[in-house]
Amino acid sequence: MNRTKFAIASFALATLVTLSACSNPVTENGDGYLITMKDKDGNSTGYTADQLFGNYRENEFGVSKFVESVTELVIRNQINQEDAETQALKAEILRKADISVDGVKETARNNASTNGTNYNDELNTLLESYNVEDLEELKDYFAYRTMKQEVEDRYFDDNLSSFVLGDDFGPGYLNERLPYHVKHILVKVSAAGADLYNGRITEAEAKKLYAVANRLAVQRNGETFGEVAREMSEDGSKEQFGDLGIMSKATSFVNEFKLGIYAYDSVFNQNEEVVEKRDHLNVPETALDYFDELGLATIPFHAFVSLDQYANVTKDINGNPVNNNDSLYYPRNIIFNEYFNRHNIAVVTPESLGGGNFNYDGFRNVPELNNQTVLTDENGKVILVVRAGTGSGDSGYQGIHFIVVERSALVDVQDGVSLEEYYTTEIPGTPNYPTNNGEDLVTFVNYNVSTTANYKTRAETVTNEIRNFDRFFNFRMLEQLIAEQALTFVDADLESAVLNYMDVTRRSATFDQNLQEINTWNTYIEFLQYQAFQRERLVDTGCAYAYQTNEGGLYTQGGACYVQQ
Repeated sequence: MNRTKFAIASFALATLVTLSACSNPVTENGDGYLITMKDKDGNSTGYTADQLFGNYRENEFGVSKFVESVTELVIRNQINQEDAETQALKAEILRKADISVDGVKETARNNASTNGTNYNDELNTLLESYNVEDLEELKDYFAYRTMKQEVEDRYFDDNLSSFVLGDDFGPGYLNERLPYHVKHILVKVSAAGADLYNGRITEAEAKKLYAVANRLAVQRNGETFGEVAREMSEDGSKEQFGDLGIMSKATSFVNEFKLGIYAYDSVFNQNEEVVEKRDHLNVPETALDYFDELGLATIPFHAFVSLDQYANVTKDINGNPVNNNDSLYYPRNIIFNEYFNRHNIAVVTPESLGGGNFNYDGFRNVPELNNQTVLTDENGKVILVVRAGTGSGDSGYQGIHFIVVERSALVDVQDGVSLEEYYTTEIPGTPNYPTNNGEDLVTFVNYNVSTTANYKTRAETVTNEIRNFDRFFNFRMLEQLIAEQALTFVDADLESAVLNYMDVTRRSATFDQNLQEINTWNTYIEFLQYQAFQRERLVDTGCAYAYQTNEGGLYTQGGACYVQQ
């Protein structure tokens, strides 16, 4: 095992770093040597800490290993405190480590029995897999892993607010990850994702699209978006009334869904606070220009009505096939391709194709769209619609999403609840759960749930989101200890190298992330541009309404809808 260099670095750093509660520093001899070695002739050579460690601060690899070693010292120092609580915790950690070691030994015995091999050989193989030499080192490995988790958990709990909002030692979850709480209704369709102008759906799919839109528009007896989702959505979220949970910049939703929401907020949403903070989404200027030119797509409600009306029409009024029974010309498919088979975000308007509007409760004037009348949920939140999917067959889906942003990352206070309160890690009934005049606020934790078990599950979701968002968690901890002088460097050059390494590493990761986001936006835009090219081949919607009667002779030879027999 190649462990020598790291061991030397760990040994040498103790003379270069001082921990506020460290009681057993490494000792140098009178000549300042940390290590002395004799050759075969008995000649003695001494090595100072600087000689042992000097090359490590000269390069990125060395400094990175030093940072790892300092982190380990910090963690071990925390667990070696003299107070009774910490000592009890250490004893429990060591007890669990013994159990883990016994588990490895048992595995070695089982492997030896199964493979007909020697126990010691199997044990050594397992030790190598953990990169340790013997059982004592293995115990230390398990103990340190638990120590690390315990110290990090303590640090997180003690600094929760700074992790949420950010401070001098690191970014905040709310501004860095920009969490959106989203819900949706998915109606699956059989049209392939690559069929951008010639998708084909079934009669049942056409009727279901209408049924979902009609229930959302009518809102009979106060029916909610969640209730429609519970009955109609075709994915697992239906069990949670369409709730998809938290969508952040790290969530791997399909581009049409995630970037569609970002494009809506970055270009079309005119809410003053959203406009003020939309730069936080970091949408590239080229994408902003593209979507501004593309515009917000609209789906007239009459298109849903027509889907239902013509869902089963496959022959003309006399029962004869049309255009060789090419299903592309079925009215439902012409309507689907024109209004629904689009991978850019859209809203539903009350427009009737025959003139006038449908007057349903679900259509409201929306201030964020300059008082345009569009389909909303029961609380007046805009329902966005987009065609999206991934994979094919049983390994994926294709469908139409009806999306509601339950809570935007760009609006700090909504319904009297701040974002920090909304993403609380507490549960109702605990002293720190957000309340107003003694009443529990509606947060992500108690959204659409009412049992303690569900509260805990959702609070754990928030905790994990916040706890895991900062990949440089340990940098944050070290920088704070350095600033508070709980961790000091004897060697100023080394301290500078460490702080510079952490800063450069963060900046490099941010650059890579931004580049990845730009590439993702470019991929989405290129797809939409290809979609626009393909949609030039759309069958005119007039062909749908003339399908049965051949009104205007559109299906007669030479007509606009005629296909050569």
